[in-house]
Amino acid sequence: MFNQNPRNNYSYGNSPYGNRGNNSFGSRYQYQTLPYGYPETGVSASGLISKVMGLLAFSFIFATLGTLVGVVMKLSYGGYWAVAIAGFVVLIALNLLIQKPGINLFLLYLFTFLEGLALGPLVSIYLSSGLGNILGQAFVITALTSLGLGLYAWTTKRDFSRIGDYLFFGVILLIVTGLIGIFFHSTLFTLLVSFVGVAIFSGYVLFYVQRAKYMADTLPNAIGLTVSLFITVLNLFLYILQILSITRDDR
Repeated sequence: MFNQNPRNNYSYGNSPYGNRGNNSFGSRYQYQTLPYGYPETGVSASGLISKVMGLLAFSFIFATLGTLVGVVMKLSYGGYWAVAIAGFVVLIALNLLIQKPGINLFLLYLFTFLEGLALGPLVSIYLSSGLGNILGQAFVITALTSLGLGLYAWTTKRDFSRIGDYLFFGVILLIVTGLIGIFFHSTLFTLLVSFVGVAIFSGYVLFYVQRAKYMADTLPNAIGLTVSLFITVLNLFLYILQILSITRDDR
């Protein structure tokens, strides 16, 4: 985890996101916050969110390319886990080298490519089963939901800085219930967990987008937020896809 350089002029203690624990689950980078009283919709905030949106767009392009490669390669079970582990290693490296120009962008796009590659087997199953329409529906719903939540978080006066701790514990709960689901097969249970997952990652969209209003306009900040939003939206897509599959009895 990165600590702020004491020589800069940013203050952690005065923004809603400044002096709280790192309750995110994506990037563990310690963000640089804006000084107290800085206009939330000022040039710095707008510049940062513009960087994030650009990086996020390219991240999903690389993820899509990775998915296409994964579909063509037809990864085996062992290949899937090798890619998943490689993605985790790259994510750790990104957190360690996030302030290194050039390397940070390379690792960001490598991570998103690997995440897309890991999705290849899942997408292949849907396509081979003639369920490509469900993939499209899940993509559209995820895109509209993320866009709507992002716009709301950016424009509302409500404070979402305090929900981070609850969301993090919610992710832990999802992991535990996922392990339980391995031994306890129930469609209703899986559907319930999926709705909870959608709620948690929708909350994370609100949390991260509003967080950008209080962050300094730096490339490490933008990359850190991009990683967190990418993982958030990807998980949101997977839970929405699972809900659509169960409700259509296409498990």
